Amino acid sequence: MKRTFYIIALTLYLYALMALGHLAFLVYNRDVEFFTLTDVIECEWHALPLDLSVVAMIVLPVWLVTTLTFRWPKMPLRWVVGPYLAVVVFACACITAGTLIMYENWKFLLDASVFSYMSSPGNAGASASWWYIVSRLGLGLSCAVLFAVLSVLITPKRIVPVNVKAKSLPPKRVGAYLVAGMVLAAIIWGINGRRADEHSAFYSDKLLLSHAATNPVGHMAYSVLLYQKDFDQQFRYMEDEACRERFGQLFPTTDNADSTLTVLSTRRPNVLTIQLESFGAPFVEALGGAKGVAPEISEWMKRGVWFSNAYASSFRTDRGTVCALNGFPPYPTRSMLLEDSVIHSLPSLAKTLSSLGYSTDYIYGGNAVFMNKGEYLSATGYEKVWDIDDLDVPAEVLTGWGANDSVALARTLSLVKSRYESGKPFYIGMQTIDSHEPFDVPYHRLDNKVYNAFAYTDHCVGHFLDELSKTEAWKDLVIVVFADHGHTYNTTYADAELFHMPLFFIGGAIKEARRIDVLTSQSDIAATLLAQMGIGHAQFPWSRNVLSTSYSHQLVYANYPSGVLLRDASGTTIYDISADATIMSEPVEGNEQRINDIKTLLQASYNIKP
Repeated sequence: MKRTFYIIALTLYLYALMALGHLAFLVYNRDVEFFTLTDVIECEWHALPLDLSVVAMIVLPVWLVTTLTFRWPKMPLRWVVGPYLAVVVFACACITAGTLIMYENWKFLLDASVFSYMSSPGNAGASASWWYIVSRLGLGLSCAVLFAVLSVLITPKRIVPVNVKAKSLPPKRVGAYLVAGMVLAAIIWGINGRRADEHSAFYSDKLLLSHAATNPVGHMAYSVLLYQKDFDQQFRYMEDEACRERFGQLFPTTDNADSTLTVLSTRRPNVLTIQLESFGAPFVEALGGAKGVAPEISEWMKRGVWFSNAYASSFRTDRGTVCALNGFPPYPTRSMLLEDSVIHSLPSLAKTLSSLGYSTDYIYGGNAVFMNKGEYLSATGYEKVWDIDDLDVPAEVLTGWGANDSVALARTLSLVKSRYESGKPFYIGMQTIDSHEPFDVPYHRLDNKVYNAFAYTDHCVGHFLDELSKTEAWKDLVIVVFADHGHTYNTTYADAELFHMPLFFIGGAIKEARRIDVLTSQSDIAATLLAQMGIGHAQFPWSRNVLSTSYSHQLVYANYPSGVLLRDASGTTIYDISADATIMSEPVEGNEQRINDIKTLLQASYNIKP
């Protein structure tokens, strides 16, 4: 019976840790979404099936070793089982702590995608203070060590003490074997009695509660297994032929510039793209966002061609950059920007324009080494990449991310003038950086620190456009301004507005100001711009010319780790991949078809072999 009591005690201990993790998650993230004590109890109840499954999988090897003591009762059990428990419990505690800490900013559960961001650990201090990082890391590791040690201490040194005689033969009573068999049956039931998936955890309309009820260890394990699959074997929902047929209906092939609404006054203008860090529509009053945060962008977009229903395609800069500048689909489990074997073969705006005689530059106020950005930009056609090392930035205007937006935009203005004076057509890409954690900017118009950082970028962009519009370069220039992704401030991934973003064309090459209300994704920028310039875009099958008269099946498609957004004429659905659950559907009618379309687009994107 001592063996059985030990297995039961270990099971209860591990389950208590899982339950404590859910409670800690809610308490730590209590500012994300309101919840009550009843919500906490319901959360723990809905977390139970997956918690028991994870606990059972951890306990199974311990049970197998413990049964060997029937044959060798004096086995030093703690020394045999202890190291395994210490490592597993430590890892589980670290995953749980990492999930609850990162959720505060990321608003999604920690998964295998985090490993891709570890390639540049030095940039962690740019998003948060070192005290924040060290304090959270220290507390998380301390708890993990404590829980790991306790798991070892509750393991008996031996089933039978060394000073007690014990037979090495099996016990005479069959009851011990029956009990051991019952324990095994209970463990197997725990693993398989309820499927070890996340569907049962997605029980609430509040995404915070559903995420709190999801076992972080099980979620991480699922994502690791998914990432280990061959790329083209992920997300297989249907036969490839059926997928291709349905994809052709959702993204019909069109490359006819003659049927396009023309908004440019010249066919081959010079081009400037400005990528606004995290600048989602909730910060732009003209798009229904907060008042007074971005008056310059709200005003300038109305002077040009602006898209009222534009949506970012992904959730981070490395993903959104590839969607916008390469007309590529987003991936929940992969960052193309980090794929050295892939980036050289990607289609891109820079490559296309370079082949037509355009010079190509990219200006970034940060360090281009971060997230392989410099390698990616060079591989996709930018002849010169200007980063912090090229901008001659005074120390007093440096931030954790690099040069303030005022400095980078001033350098962009100088470069536009220089390229224009050369007489050669040019394309320049530029990305802002200051509207990003920790939101420390040399500007103090608004009391709210987050809003103030976005207001600073807005101020810098407005000043830049004012100055640029006074130059000769303005008359033959089209500027495409868009966000790289939205920000989770005051919202979660259950809200489609998180993906809603500003997108507008401005400059002297614009015929007249007008508002465009079609649904458009970040990935559509490439085809739409090229069509305006009379340039074919067949090499961008995931990018649609949304100003074409043949753009009839309007939809936007975006994703983040484990989640996908699809919006079309029938409504909006946000779907969780790992839980196979609808997070949001407005209206409910049409949700099933939208989920089928999501699965089609997921599978089709993973069929691509760039």
